[in-house]
Amino acid sequence: MANRIAHFLLCSTVICMPAIAANSDQLLLEQSVKTSHKTSVLAQKSQVKIDRLASDSRQLLEEYRRLLQQGEYQRAYNDELVVLEQEQLLDIASLKQQIADIKITQQRLLPLLREVTDTLAQFIQLDLPFQQSQRLESVEKLRALLASSQVPMAEKFRRVMELYQTENDYNYDIASYRDIVLIDDKSLSVEILRIGRSALYYQTLDHKKSALWQGDNNSWQALDKKYNLDIRKAIRVANKDVAPNLLSLPVALTSSSQENK
Repeated sequence: MANRIAHFLLCSTVICMPAIAANSDQLLLEQSVKTSHKTSVLAQKSQVKIDRLASDSRQLLEEYRRLLQQGEYQRAYNDELVVLEQEQLLDIASLKQQIADIKITQQRLLPLLREVTDTLAQFIQLDLPFQQSQRLESVEKLRALLASSQVPMAEKFRRVMELYQTENDYNYDIASYRDIVLIDDKSLSVEILRIGRSALYYQTLDHKKSALWQGDNNSWQALDKKYNLDIRKAIRVANKDVAPNLLSLPVALTSSSQENK
């Protein structure tokens, strides 16, 4: 009886062993799967951290490079500022010297302009007596302008040169205008004809009398009637009423010219 019980227990033990072994394998498999899943999740999380760290590292590297490049640009810009400042200092020094030179030039220029104006006045008084009052009036206005402290030196210089050029232009043109001349203490309304500074004529408004200015004795010399027509034609040319034409007109002979002749 005792042997049978022992045999039964042995058989039961033998029969139960495969079932226990199978359960143990199942647990191990489940644990392995869980461990593998956890490992995979951890690996994914680690990879995300790695990617984020790598991205941050790249951004930091790019920022560093950008700052480094900006630093190079800043150094180059600073170098340019230094050069620019040196050039500006040289320009300032040059401008100060120019201003000093201009002040010296202005101090010397004003007396020269006054001298030129006085010379113009003397020249007009000794010149042919055409529009003399108007020309001398221009000189007086110029003197007043030169005496004014409100007028810039450049404007004073321009006005003197303008009047000088106007007087110079009289050498090369022909002009005609009406005026009053004094003949034998009588005022006579006439037409004046000026040919450059070579000759000055007048003709009465009825075209019957003509005269030539003689500089030697500062007087009008009556001309022969044969010159009336040519003088009249010359007056019309000066007034641009007709085209220029070759005319025969008398000229004044100075005493030196007569001696040479």
